[in-house]
Amino acid sequence: MSKNFPQVVLVSGNKFHAYNIARGLHRAGWLHRFVTTIYDKHETGLPPRLVQQIPLPAYFTLAVMQLPLPEAQMWSYYLGDNWFDHAASRYAREADVYHVFNHHGLHGMRIAKQRKAITIVERSAAHPLVQQRLLVEEYARYGVRYPLANKHINDKQLQEYVEADYIFVASDFVKRTMIAEGVPEAKMRKNFLGFSPEHFYPGEKRDDVFRVIFVGAISLQKGVQHLLEGFKRAGLPPTRSELLLIGETFPDASSFLPKYESIYRHQRFVPHSELVKLYHSGSVFVLPSLQDGFGMVVYEAAACGLPLVITENVGATVRDGQDGFVIPICDPDSIAAKLRYLFEHEDERRRMGESARVYVNQFTWARYQDQVIQRYREILKIS
Repeated sequence: MSKNFPQVVLVSGNKFHAYNIARGLHRAGWLHRFVTTIYDKHETGLPPRLVQQIPLPAYFTLAVMQLPLPEAQMWSYYLGDNWFDHAASRYAREADVYHVFNHHGLHGMRIAKQRKAITIVERSAAHPLVQQRLLVEEYARYGVRYPLANKHINDKQLQEYVEADYIFVASDFVKRTMIAEGVPEAKMRKNFLGFSPEHFYPGEKRDDVFRVIFVGAISLQKGVQHLLEGFKRAGLPPTRSELLLIGETFPDASSFLPKYESIYRHQRFVPHSELVKLYHSGSVFVLPSLQDGFGMVVYEAAACGLPLVITENVGATVRDGQDGFVIPICDPDSIAAKLRYLFEHEDERRRMGESARVYVNQFTWARYQDQVIQRYREILKIS
């Protein structure tokens, strides 16, 4: 390391929240290189000279995903991430700190360690074995086979925890699952994620429809099956209520979507910049995930003034009874009860939405970047 200015190489084969880490490191003057697949041209704040694109693994992943195979999606992640890891590792020798997203950096970490670099793994979901147990049980309930590729992905993720010097986690929920599975607490540093207040803010709702909004992958892991059943059991007047699902449909969704096709509206893709308008049309935001290390959409919806219904396995902190409700996973009856309550108590719904809006103002990306910089200072002993 040269004096007090470490050369940080940040490696992420997908967007995640990597751009915000990169911006924070650049602000501190420590970002040597941001290695990614296809750089999002809409992202700002990073000089092009610091960005290294490796696009072929991303194109390969998309191609494999289109194959008519039941596990094509997971194999695409496994193969594409490993290709990216090996390709990105050529920059590991430049690093004083090699900071990788989980499953994207084992090969590069080993090279970085040869030159005595510090290695950091970014983990934004529950411990892989906790995630696996939850999904195996849910998949079995819906007659879906757990993908073999997931085991290979998990094995590599677990090995990264063993070899990394530090692990950055996104929430108390993630940290608890890691500790429960034997990951040393001393390795972990927690950084709550955030939202962009310039993009997500309150607005006027232009109709009187009680609109329930979900944003994310339409999948078993996100608990959409329980949201659909909960909305159905709530028995809300169909002329005055609507369930809007926003996001890509994952292959496992075929196990539950056909049963509910008449009770929801689906928008497959909405540009991130346009989400705010849909939040403004909503009455409540629901994220019923079986596991979600953070769930950045929770704070985006809250910033727009929506009350929240999330499960206890969503990492984003929500004050139960103040900003909305925190419910058990896999519990459509709880979803139904909370939706009926919010439908019948408009004043309370508005109060909770305002409470959520005020509360999440502390969780901005600017604050997140400050947290990341502080973690680096602690690790590197920089004052």
